[in-house]
Amino acid sequence: MSSTSPWNPRVVGFLGAEALSAAGSFATVVAVWGYATFHLDASPGELSLYGLAFSLPGVVLGPVAGQVVDRLGAKETLALSKVIGVVASLLLLTVDTFLAMSALTLLHGVSMTFAQPALQSMPPRLVPDDRLATTNALVGMTDESSLIFGPAIAGAAIAVFGFHGAFVVDALTYAVGLAVLPLVHLRPAATDEAAGAATSLREVFAGWALVARDPVLRRTVACTGVVFSLYGMALLAEPLYVRDVLHRPPSTFAALQTVFGVFLIGGGALAARLGDRIATFRWVAIGVAGSGASAFLYLGTPWLVVAFVGVGVWGTFTAVISGPSRTVLHRAAPEHAHGRVLAVDMVAGNATMLLGTVLAGPLIERFEVQGTVLLLGGLALLAGLVALVRGQASVSRPLVTTRSTESVL
Repeated sequence: MSSTSPWNPRVVGFLGAEALSAAGSFATVVAVWGYATFHLDASPGELSLYGLAFSLPGVVLGPVAGQVVDRLGAKETLALSKVIGVVASLLLLTVDTFLAMSALTLLHGVSMTFAQPALQSMPPRLVPDDRLATTNALVGMTDESSLIFGPAIAGAAIAVFGFHGAFVVDALTYAVGLAVLPLVHLRPAATDEAAGAATSLREVFAGWALVARDPVLRRTVACTGVVFSLYGMALLAEPLYVRDVLHRPPSTFAALQTVFGVFLIGGGALAARLGDRIATFRWVAIGVAGSGASAFLYLGTPWLVVAFVGVGVWGTFTAVISGPSRTVLHRAAPEHAHGRVLAVDMVAGNATMLLGTVLAGPLIERFEVQGTVLLLGGLALLAGLVALVRGQASVSRPLVTTRSTESVL
């Protein structure tokens, strides 16, 4: 078997360690919220600030993270993010105040901000182009699996060791990922020969300029924003939907989340199996339209069976967007700018997810849950269809190594 195959033992081991690290990151979120609730007596407003601390670095530091990836290297940046994660998790053992917990939560957010574009920019240098789509789908599954295994790890660690033990377990998951990194071999990255040694503010934001100029990059990042705005809306709408529309207990909400996670992983496996057949902008647009339709199928109807079908379909469409969109970004962008372009995609997702959550509150008060989902899901469906029509000429392009000496400034 080729040493550059995504099924090579080293690659499989690396992705397995990344899945464990991603689950540890999610477990940290669960453990922090639990500790703040039961030991620090945090108010709902304070808990919302913890959520903001996790997500805010991804919006504010995204451009800087992308530049660090392109200058320092993806593997080196990923290692740095894991060191930060280990330190932040162990320092949680010492805190007993809201302020200290918030600061360390922010540090965890910084770790995840640098880890995401670093990991996502590695596949083009890890495998040949004909394996890129499959590998991107597998990388997407490392994040997607955390939705199921993260809470399970946190729950088991808290039950056996208590909250402090859970923080140690979280640190260990980062450490495992750090220990496996030396086994990963990346081919040398293409460099931007037109860039100087110094890092200027213009260079930091060069990814934004590149995305703005290139129609494939621009439309793909816009699709990410549309989909994540739906996720932000769902964070607020889902528990209210279960309580006020389905009139079901919290166990139903947990069951729906489990179904979403299972179909998300199943969809990721399907995307890996199909590889290049769906690694085009056309399928990204289909995924956006399908997400809008399935969001309404899930949250817009009063029938429990339809809700379970809808949440499963939504999970599948989410996986159809995840891996293929990154493959499109990799192939449309110069390799020396992959970190910055993927950081732009990350910022778009985090910012629109936050916007979706903020808008959902007043919209639900005005139109209730089903009306809000109909409005936002309908807009996502329309955006996906428009992207599909406008992007018919957009096809998957070969990996752009010949443009590696072009300046993106």
